[in-house]
Amino acid sequence: MDEWVPVDLIHLSDGRDVSLVLRAVGPHEARRAHVRAECLVTTDFVNARLETSIWLDHLQEWEEALSRLRAGEDASWPQGSRGLELYFHPHENGWLSLSVHDPDRLTVALGLEAPPEWIEEHEANVQRLREACGES
Repeated sequence: MDEWVPVDLIHLSDGRDVSLVLRAVGPHEARRAHVRAECLVTTDFVNARLETSIWLDHLQEWEEALSRLRAGEDASWPQGSRGLELYFHPHENGWLSLSVHDPDRLTVALGLEAPPEWIEEHEANVQRLREACGES
């Protein structure tokens, strides 16, 4: 059996002290609709690690959110979640405002200058996660 390699579904960083990472850290198990994950938030005033899950049926929704972001619109993901929710607000100057909200543990807002190709990279991340989970 192949060893599981963590997969970053979301990885945004300014290359200095601000980053948001949502990483699948556990293998997809048969009869499970999700993978174990961690959300890592780093700024000069916060260093947080939240255990969470990535629900595989929400990946299409993430792709739709990326399409909205490509069009310069705000997006949140996953929609209507009772757990971790991420909010994205793109600015015309290339900056991206982010909000990480977990109703039981943390709400934090941060901003960073996203690289120009970040949306394409995140679309590729969706495919990598699907392949790792045998969903391709």
